[in-house]
Amino acid sequence: MVTFVARDPRTGDPLGEFVETTPDAVSATAVAAAEAFAQTRHQPNRARVAWLSAIADAFDGAGADLLAAADAETALGPARLTGEWARTRAQVRLFAALVADGSYLETAFDGADPDAVPPRGDLRRMLVPIGPVANFAASNFPFAFSVPGGDTIAALAAGCPVIVKAHPSHPETSRRCAALIAGALAAAGAPDAMFAMIEGAGVAVGAALVMAPEITAVAFTGSRRGGRALYDLAATREIPIPVYAEMGSVNPVFVTAAALAARGDAIADGFAASMLNGTGQFCTSPGVLVVPVGDAGDGLVARVSSAVASAPPGYMLNATIRDGLEDQVAHTKRLSGVVDAADGERASDDGFGVGAVVLATDAETFITTPALRDEHFGPVAVVVRCDPVDMPAVARSIPGSLTGTIHAEADEAGGSAVTDLRDALIERVGRLVWNGFPTGVAIAPSMHHGGPYPATTLSGFTSVGQASVRRFLRPVTFQDVPQSALPPELRS
Repeated sequence: MVTFVARDPRTGDPLGEFVETTPDAVSATAVAAAEAFAQTRHQPNRARVAWLSAIADAFDGAGADLLAAADAETALGPARLTGEWARTRAQVRLFAALVADGSYLETAFDGADPDAVPPRGDLRRMLVPIGPVANFAASNFPFAFSVPGGDTIAALAAGCPVIVKAHPSHPETSRRCAALIAGALAAAGAPDAMFAMIEGAGVAVGAALVMAPEITAVAFTGSRRGGRALYDLAATREIPIPVYAEMGSVNPVFVTAAALAARGDAIADGFAASMLNGTGQFCTSPGVLVVPVGDAGDGLVARVSSAVASAPPGYMLNATIRDGLEDQVAHTKRLSGVVDAADGERASDDGFGVGAVVLATDAETFITTPALRDEHFGPVAVVVRCDPVDMPAVARSIPGSLTGTIHAEADEAGGSAVTDLRDALIERVGRLVWNGFPTGVAIAPSMHHGGPYPATTLSGFTSVGQASVRRFLRPVTFQDVPQSALPPELRS
């Protein structure tokens, strides 16, 4: 029997031994999901509204036990986890409202027109669910991007069965969430196999899930290496399937000279708080700060460095992430043209503690050194000292990112310098932030949480907000189909 051990990030002590799901069990779970889809694919919207409402009700009464389990397994802290759990519960009700409204189906109608060139029959179009979805839970969000998170809820809202591959960093939290979801769905009349969870730390479990013929799409939040491996594997199937992988980014922040002069201290404090939030383990953590050369820029860098040096030590989610970050930082510090500007305190216990780091370089070194433009997943920032005219070139050197931020004054907004920087960032990011910081992603129809590769594998889709349901739907046009054979949503 193959097992894996989860450990306490604060102490390194084992929290429990967990059994890996076998490939045969994964296959059976996928077959059962396909059978559930055959039963539910034509159910009306109100059935899915009932499912989601039941899940939301179950979540509302379960916070204390889940928060305790998540805090023990992640060391993210009660305040962070409480906010994440509230967000997770709220988004279930938002998706229930979306399904009840029905507009997400994007129905379109064109009546028959024999005089058109060419002649047109009666055309009716809508989105339909694609089938069973595999969701790979994230390490850094035990709720919002894990078993009960947005990918699971969006797939259920679309009418797709979900099989979640739990993350081994927080297995007990995942089990408790899975039990809540399964119980709520059963109480609402959904088939048992509409939702399932599998476990494991090795690659065999995930590979078996991706390769199961019944799976029609994969959702993933995690590292570039993990997301790209799943993407490549899915492409080898006899019938390839989409992999919606969100793989993080450097989320650059640019500061103009005018903004620096007007509120440099506030920008420095906001940047430090954003990069340290959650020990830098947000996919939207700012990892690059581009600041004009000169005395004012020196002051901003000094203030960020002071905040980082005095910050209390934080904990990474597991030993693999911690060790990988420390190796990467050590390599980056050895690069020519890189200065170590600040090092925060590291916890002295046996857990997965890390200290925050600020590195500094110039624009030319940054543009010509690919390793500086890679995400350092953790409390690490690279400060780029830059002539303002070179900021668009710095922006264009950055690989695809989830976000890009500009701090500028109001009278600069329409000027050519800021416009050029804005346009350069639009080429590289999925969300442009003005005078703010990228951590914190609203759940809203207008939110786009995605970006050009390597931030995501499919930049036209979002993994946050109601539009995320679109990943698990596909369009079908019905031509001259009798009313009695049409889906209810397309009948006159």
